[in-house]
Amino acid sequence: MLTMVAIFITLNIIEIRKLKLNLNEYLTLMKFQHEAKGESFPYDPDPRFFERLLRDGFIGIEVDNVNHTEKYVLGPAGEKVFKGDDLFEEFYKTFPAKVPTEQGFRPVSTGDINGVSAKVTRGIWDRVTKDKPYLQRKIIDNLKRELDHRKSDGSLAYLQGIDTWLRQATWEKWDDIPDKRSSGNNYIKL
Repeated sequence: MLTMVAIFITLNIIEIRKLKLNLNEYLTLMKFQHEAKGESFPYDPDPRFFERLLRDGFIGIEVDNVNHTEKYVLGPAGEKVFKGDDLFEEFYKTFPAKVPTEQGFRPVSTGDINGVSAKVTRGIWDRVTKDKPYLQRKIIDNLKRELDHRKSDGSLAYLQGIDTWLRQATWEKWDDIPDKRSSGNNYIKL
């Protein structure tokens, strides 16, 4: 009996190109990553791409001397594709602890990266950026862009709390807004 499986994944082709991978190579790495976690991934890798992935350290060969078998696994470069550098600390320090309001200040983050609230925020961060290291830098850049805009137009009081900001993917709203530091006054305030 033939079973059909449908899977929907979102791939950022631009980020894949920055890694100097083609789509087949990236999907091959995803297959090996899922296998390492004991999960299935409905993709049949094309062995024609293995030579380059082996040479560049994206995959390796694991030898089972007991059963006399070999299998392909993620190499150090392949693991970095899905883990990358963790930028949570930079994100947490960039997000203000409090914002000015007409009545004084309103807390939007604890400011203490070792606190209980930071652990909750860390869990949200991990869920949002899991297997998407490129997204971490994008989130931080868009947070800085929002802070610049809000400081310049006096709307910093309307900044969401850190957990809400992450859960609601607020950084996406700032993707197409020009960077205030480099754009000058070439835009109209709405």
